[in-house]
Amino acid sequence: MTNLDHKVINLLASEPRGLSAPELQKRLHPTVSQPTLWRVLNRLRSEGEVAVEGRARATRYHVIGPTSSAVLRSRALHRKVSEKIARHPDFRDRGLQRLSKLRAVNPHGKPYHDRWLTLLEGPLPTLLRTLNEPSEQADALRKESPLTVLVDPVERERIFNSIRAA
Repeated sequence: MTNLDHKVINLLASEPRGLSAPELQKRLHPTVSQPTLWRVLNRLRSEGEVAVEGRARATRYHVIGPTSSAVLRSRALHRKVSEKIARHPDFRDRGLQRLSKLRAVNPHGKPYHDRWLTLLEGPLPTLLRTLNEPSEQADALRKESPLTVLVDPVERERIFNSIRAA
């Protein structure tokens, strides 16, 4: 791995929401040309070090570990869920219904289920913040989420296809 590779990875690691190529280019010192940066990003993608989210001008790059593509997909899926709940707060009832089903089939998820119950019955801003929070704790909570039922299969496929490791 080159010195430039390390700089790019360090910059991406410092930004949980990822960076676009122009943002990366502005932060790299000494500056590098756009074709050089693209070569580095493509090589890092092919080596499984960097994931890409979005397309065209909306493209953002993220540093990844062995499971980070799944984490990025989960975060994107829950961003969509938070948009839906922000527009229709009554969708929390569907989450509560799903939560009761999850409790029945997975008794080992009780700590997560209890937290989801608190969030779904609590203030809307707290729920929305948690759905969008880029922390390890929120990532773990999202693995046992009762709210993914709010995203229809077409939206889900689009979200999953928008985040790719290679």
